[in-house]
Amino acid sequence: MSAEAVKIAGVTISNPDKVWWPDDGITKADVARFYDGIWSHVSPWMRDRPLTAERCPDGMLGPCFYRKDFPEHWQPAGPRLVVRAASTGKDVRYIIGGSRATLVGMVNLGCIAIHVMTSRAKTIHEVDWLAFDMDPPESFANAALAGLALRKLLEEVKLSSYPKTSGSKGLHLFVPLRAGVTQQEATAVAMALGEELARREPKLVTVEFSKAKRGGRVFADAMRNAFGQTIVAPYSVRNRPHAAISTPLAWDEVSPRLDPATFNMRTFEKRLAGSDPWADFWRHKQGLPKKLAG
Repeated sequence: MSAEAVKIAGVTISNPDKVWWPDDGITKADVARFYDGIWSHVSPWMRDRPLTAERCPDGMLGPCFYRKDFPEHWQPAGPRLVVRAASTGKDVRYIIGGSRATLVGMVNLGCIAIHVMTSRAKTIHEVDWLAFDMDPPESFANAALAGLALRKLLEEVKLSSYPKTSGSKGLHLFVPLRAGVTQQEATAVAMALGEELARREPKLVTVEFSKAKRGGRVFADAMRNAFGQTIVAPYSVRNRPHAAISTPLAWDEVSPRLDPATFNMRTFEKRLAGSDPWADFWRHKQGLPKKLAG
């Protein structure tokens, strides 16, 4: 098969040999093959969800931009969900995750990271998890400390949480929820927890939206739970050095000493050979704590 006609998951990859990570020699086709190869791991986090593409057509050598609207005649093939955007009043045609061809087709469009909503297409106004984005100004070390402090707070209100690297310098926490929780309820609880965390750890954590006012602290971002907002999917490749992966972690791995870049496309096969720290995620669905829900 010639370089012009590489097929992965039934999708013909254009410019398959285009180098997206010059330092590592990782190409566009390598990313498509990676996603195809880890489909059983990544698919539970994308199936039936509206997807947002982070398109980086030149990889590490160029700019990235987000695309949510995929008109029906566009690639990749797959079902769409039409959502009216409150900010513009226009319809956005989200592509729905669920097949290898959809995911590989997004890579073919220059997409590296996939961002997902906390809700599914069929229950678009209900969420499956609470999401927290521990967003540090500089290093993962502070995000890890903030995440450990948040875990303690969540345990006090009887919520089990699952950490993952963002694939960059942040730490994400997911809290699996029982059916029937709305975005408004989830956001209110997440914001209340973030504010309580900032009260307890004022030198480490802030809920200040303005970057200029964060004072070097970790931003506890609860707005990932609001309607239409997204967070990078577990197992997503990031447009970061060495093609780092947003990697599910066990809590005993969360440490200021952890370098999240050690989980990348070149090393991930070894990671997948071990046990899955999120294997019981969907068996731990929980209700929101009543004392914070108001």
